[in-house]
Amino acid sequence: MNQIKVRDIMTHPPVIMSPEKTVQDAARLMKEYNCGALLIGSSEHAQGIITDRDIAVHIVAEGKDPARTHLKAFLNKPLHSCDIHATLEEAAEQMRTHEVRRLVVLNEGRTNGVITLATLLQHAGSQKLSDQVLHTLLGSSRKCHPVKKEASMGTAGAGCENYDDFEGVF
Repeated sequence: MNQIKVRDIMTHPPVIMSPEKTVQDAARLMKEYNCGALLIGSSEHAQGIITDRDIAVHIVAEGKDPARTHLKAFLNKPLHSCDIHATLEEAAEQMRTHEVRRLVVLNEGRTNGVITLATLLQHAGSQKLSDQVLHTLLGSSRKCHPVKKEASMGTAGAGCENYDDFEGVF
């Protein structure tokens, strides 16, 4: 996994919108680019992020008007990043630590791309490397909870020998 760097698999350039745009504008752009998240800010400096889940949970479910809600309302949400030269395992560790599925990729302090959990897993290479990324994401401090056949939901954690036997990891 050390051979593959974040720069090799990140989405570049990232989709970025001005904080002055509306949530409705963001939803339209997500549809156009078939993506689940947009960065908020300028082409050089992301200040925040909005996800399709944010739109559903924090706008639509709360009865707010997407056409009148500006993206600057999401700038208080923490934005986590990694360096363009980070390994996939380092990016996975950042995601685990901050409990996020996306990281902004920085090159000399400037926004350069985005890396997602799905991209990490797709590009880890071999099954062994994918397992290492999963192990890092799940963290060594979490416990495994095997899903019983009759249970419909479960939780999994690091130390699991067979990830197929667990449900609810993500």
